[in-house]
Amino acid sequence: MKKKLALVAFAALASASLADTVIDFNGQSTTGNNTAFTSSTDGNNDWTDQGMTFSHEVSFAGFAWDGMTYSSVNDPTTAGFGNQHAVYGDGLGLGDAGSYAIYANPYTPRSVITLPVATTVQGFYANNTTYAALSMLNGDAYARQFTTASNDWFKLTIEGFDDSAASQGTVDFLLADYTGATGSVVADWTFVDLSSLGANVSALGFSLSSTDNGGWGMNTPAYFAMDNLTVAAIPEPGTMVLMLLSAAGLVGVRRFRN
Repeated sequence: MKKKLALVAFAALASASLADTVIDFNGQSTTGNNTAFTSSTDGNNDWTDQGMTFSHEVSFAGFAWDGMTYSSVNDPTTAGFGNQHAVYGDGLGLGDAGSYAIYANPYTPRSVITLPVATTVQGFYANNTTYAALSMLNGDAYARQFTTASNDWFKLTIEGFDDSAASQGTVDFLLADYTGATGSVVADWTFVDLSSLGANVSALGFSLSSTDNGGWGMNTPAYFAMDNLTVAAIPEPGTMVLMLLSAAGLVGVRRFRN
């Protein structure tokens, strides 16, 4: 009977602690209504959410940045670089929630999300930023309007890495696709499944590519939006200790009965 009770307790504890971790960015304390995280301090300005580290590098006294930031800016209509922190579509986070993450492509591709332990990344919801979407839909001073005649596309590539920085594979997601009879730009939160990267992912890197390129590289604004990043369970340290103690208790019960 004691063994059965211990098994039930251990199973309940394991089940409770192994729920997926969802990063919705709504707990970021400096993100209020219609604001975004920015810094005028050059260098590393990384931030964390539920144990995960998000890279944020600043340069030129805060004028330029790359990596990821968090935002609640609601402006799906203003074009241009001045509106680089807004998500397209309805202008809101997933489920009309307040906050989401914005990614800006670094000049040198690198990992921008680091997990506390290796695990399975289930995926996240992706969307275009207003800056990128309106540039593709209408063109601007630097980028041309996307057309089906040019078979245009704008692609996000996600790469997983293990703790030794070895690649675990890639997943592609089209943020715009004009390769068919009609073209479209993603304007709704859309789930990107990353489970194919496996169970040994310690970091995620992102890169963006486009059919609109020039002498200085890609002309399409290198941004996308993310919400509800979901990874397999990452037990809290205290919970892990309890699980180990429960397992030890099961062994002790079994030995006693034997």
